[in-house]
Amino acid sequence: MILLVIPLQFFSQTKLKKESVFTRKYPPAALKEDVKVVSDVVLAMHPVIGIFKDRAFYKAYFDSVSTTVKDSLTEKQFRIKMKLVIDNLHCGHTEVMYSEEYYKDSEKAKFNYAPYYFIPAQNKVYMLASLNKRKDTLMKKGNEIVSINGVGIDSILRHTRRFISTDGYNVSGKDHYTKLGFNTYYLSLFGRPDTFYVEFKQGDSIKKIHFAAFKAKNVPAYQLSAKDDSLYTFFKKSKMKYRYLDNDKKTMLLKVDAFSRRKFKSSYRKIFKELKNNKSENLVIDLRNNGGGSLENSYRLLSYLIDSARTQTLKTGIRSYPYKKYTRGNIFFKLMRTGFKLIAKKKTVNDTDYYSYTIKPMKKNHYDKKLYVLINGGSFSASCLVSAYLKFNNRATFVGEETAGTLEGCNAGITPLYKLPNTKIRLRMPAFRIIHDVCPKTTGHGIIPDYKIEYTFNDLLMKRDLEVEKVKELIRK
Repeated sequence: MILLVIPLQFFSQTKLKKESVFTRKYPPAALKEDVKVVSDVVLAMHPVIGIFKDRAFYKAYFDSVSTTVKDSLTEKQFRIKMKLVIDNLHCGHTEVMYSEEYYKDSEKAKFNYAPYYFIPAQNKVYMLASLNKRKDTLMKKGNEIVSINGVGIDSILRHTRRFISTDGYNVSGKDHYTKLGFNTYYLSLFGRPDTFYVEFKQGDSIKKIHFAAFKAKNVPAYQLSAKDDSLYTFFKKSKMKYRYLDNDKKTMLLKVDAFSRRKFKSSYRKIFKELKNNKSENLVIDLRNNGGGSLENSYRLLSYLIDSARTQTLKTGIRSYPYKKYTRGNIFFKLMRTGFKLIAKKKTVNDTDYYSYTIKPMKKNHYDKKLYVLINGGSFSASCLVSAYLKFNNRATFVGEETAGTLEGCNAGITPLYKLPNTKIRLRMPAFRIIHDVCPKTTGHGIIPDYKIEYTFNDLLMKRDLEVEKVKELIRK
């Protein structure tokens, strides 16, 4: 009997190799279908319709977008295109995300990065640190960058800001996230070459250098702010911490990193009890870089600070998620509507349901002394809710930058993910409009600080905290 031996290589050579998610292209017809799904979902449920632009505008806009899809695109190219489209909704809670497959493969892959950490400040970009462990003499800290790979810094900054969505017509949020993510943004949008060509200022002259990229899964982290000192008391589960700014415990700095759903009630009880026991005269609430979180948590914090009851309203024009075959989690939306019906006052106008919740002042350990709030372009969502109510009650002095979330409210509550049928790109879509009843009109802008803070490059280099410095100055006066 003769045995037929077939090398395994035969099967591997004849089997078609799976195309990479990074290079795979989708034909125009498939992309147009995905655009149609985005258009249908937005027009069916997005709470922003009618606030900045009416339905007819968005219908015509999405129709025009579809006509521009003429060539095959990779997933990355299509996502970039759709992010520009979604930015016209002026909603920071709406996002276009890569497919699960793209994220999964990205976690395994290594990409080209420049061996320098660049940072924007006052519409310029500087070299802040070298990521190369060897001694580097090509550039020095503080050198102003003129161009990277032939693209001027003005163009890089302007183009990057377009891909960062914030509420309304806010620009401080765009500037804030451009600063934090510049070292990734310019590479993602303008390419990842093996060799970088950089122009920078040195004195009165322009120097030109080139250097090799290094491969890594992520750009190495760089600590932009000073590390927390040992004086902080931490509440890890509720994502907050506090310390006193003086030996007499007259001024507390309370940093709320996010409005966590865990253990916040007990944390606030301890904090405000301590304020009362120490007879603290000043409370500084730090909401910088607080992207939001639990509404219940933000209501609880406000209850310790406001002097009279205030209402806050959520509204939705849908009973359940439209186009269910592209999304999941409808049961959570139903449960949220039921929950608000139990704790809030409900009314229906035409096809829209309104849920008004009353925030009542806390009687025990209520804080009525001097209050300062620190805000910046990273303050968003629930942190803007807290800031708006304190602002309209003339309850606090605000220090920092305009918030990324608008004064009148945002679109959030619950945000399902829609998976597009062809590219599998995911669209995050808010289901509720959160209305700050203290500001029923549309402003399109965030909470404006009473004292505006702007960081220079040297401030960033020295890791100064200008907002806290300003508060200390105001307290001394």
